[in-house]
Amino acid sequence: MYLLDELKKIIENNKKRITIFIDMDGVVADYRFGEGENIKNNKPGLYLNKRPIYTTINNLKKINDELECEMCILSSCLYKEQAEEKSLWLDKYMPFIKNKNKIFVLSQNFESRKKIKIDKIREKLDSNECELAILIDDTHDILFLALSELKEKVIPFHVITLID
Repeated sequence: MYLLDELKKIIENNKKRITIFIDMDGVVADYRFGEGENIKNNKPGLYLNKRPIYTTINNLKKINDELECEMCILSSCLYKEQAEEKSLWLDKYMPFIKNKNKIFVLSQNFESRKKIKIDKIREKLDSNECELAILIDDTHDILFLALSELKEKVIPFHVITLID
């Protein structure tokens, strides 16, 4: 698998504690175009009923099993109830993600959610819980923002690198 091979090289070349931060919607759970109104209206069950993207989930499981690194979900929500549903969804489809590694960003504004996600990564880096962050996301804006703000402390990957 391409990403697994790349991560092995990164670990070998850096000798640092690495944490992998994974976005949820559009990466491991289906994001359907046009469901924005249901998200804004906090429709119950919306996140519990998301279709899992097994290709990326299975590849992340393989990475988790083979590499010595921490793996976190870093996902944004509009409401606390959505974070609770996402956590239950992860329990069902990605039980290898520890509860302490489920990070949900709550904000009504997309621009602030992007910034808060980067700040959450920065917090882990600043606390020395990790020395190098890998960010897997499907949104180019977030990947570029992470690189701009965190510089050499982050290596961004688009979700497509999880698909062979």
